[in-house]
Amino acid sequence: MFDRRYGWETSFWDAGATRCFRCQRPLNDADPAGEHSISSEYCSYCSKRPDQQMAQNIARRHEAIHRAITPLPGSQPRDNYKPLNIPKDCDGKTLLEAVCRMVKSMSRGYWEAECAQGRVVNLEQQAISSEHVVRAGQRYRHLFLNVTEPDVNGAVEILHEDEALIVMNKSAPLPMHPGGRYYQNTLQHILNTAYHPQRPHPAHRLDANTTGVVLATRTRNFAGQLQPQFGRGQVEKTYLVRVQGQPEANVFRCEARISVESRELGSRSVDENSGQPACTDFRVLSRRSNSTALLEARPLTGRTNQIRVHLWHLGFPVVGDPVYVPGKKLGDTQTLSISDPAMCLHAWRIKFAHPLSQQPMEFLAPPPAWSRAG
Repeated sequence: MFDRRYGWETSFWDAGATRCFRCQRPLNDADPAGEHSISSEYCSYCSKRPDQQMAQNIARRHEAIHRAITPLPGSQPRDNYKPLNIPKDCDGKTLLEAVCRMVKSMSRGYWEAECAQGRVVNLEQQAISSEHVVRAGQRYRHLFLNVTEPDVNGAVEILHEDEALIVMNKSAPLPMHPGGRYYQNTLQHILNTAYHPQRPHPAHRLDANTTGVVLATRTRNFAGQLQPQFGRGQVEKTYLVRVQGQPEANVFRCEARISVESRELGSRSVDENSGQPACTDFRVLSRRSNSTALLEARPLTGRTNQIRVHLWHLGFPVVGDPVYVPGKKLGDTQTLSISDPAMCLHAWRIKFAHPLSQQPMEFLAPPPAWSRAG
């Protein structure tokens, strides 16, 4: 059993165990005598200072994360699927028309071949014809057979955790959610395994290739209290980014609108006519002899790939970015491999109101080596 109050594992064999008077944790023979106990048995758990207890909890969580990624969960071939849920605007269309509209990154010919080979099925695993008429709300699956996922860096570092909140330093490359070639080699799957039976809820997203501080909540209730802060612009985020080229000004802002629709590799572009408003403030921290510069970036809005797109648009692409490459061109891959040089974008600092106490909180993820290099 999992004690939701305190976050430890218990079993039915603990039912008759001696328990700490203060925290009710089952005691064992290694606990010496002390004042907070029943039968004069000392509880080493609740006697610790809050910082000591936090360190102990985090150490246990790191052990659980290590078990979750050893081996990586997607390292063995297996059949996987992605859900295809029919939206309202596809009601009455053929399956082929619907999937082409829903997944614009894949061509019509690709979907014709997938349907012909029986890899688009209903929930009963029956293959569906490309000419089948679909209805809004219906659910289908896109099958991927005998898949081995690319390796990722799953060494997520827990910076803080309490009954409501988990604060992490995300590693890279590591997608946050299933998508593309990734099903289980994701941050969400690692968290689900390490925190089982809880299913933490990431409150925002970082790109697979981006490192740094990211927040998750322990329950949906806390998610409902934290996530709206992002939508209202009440969360302050600061990034470190190393760029190719050196901006003329030490302080500057980009307000180029960013497209709603994705393009190749899930990329976005500047679209001044119909794009969403976007604003990022930049400050030069240092200029390097190799024609790169280290910047501080503060996104005041939360558009997909916002910092990367704005810098690419200004002519200062992020060092190591596989998508937004120099010359206003797009690269040929979306997610870096485990052996590639890092993309130099790091979520450094975040400020927000704690979802339980509503008190202001601030967390920093240690700067990566590339931010300190000369």
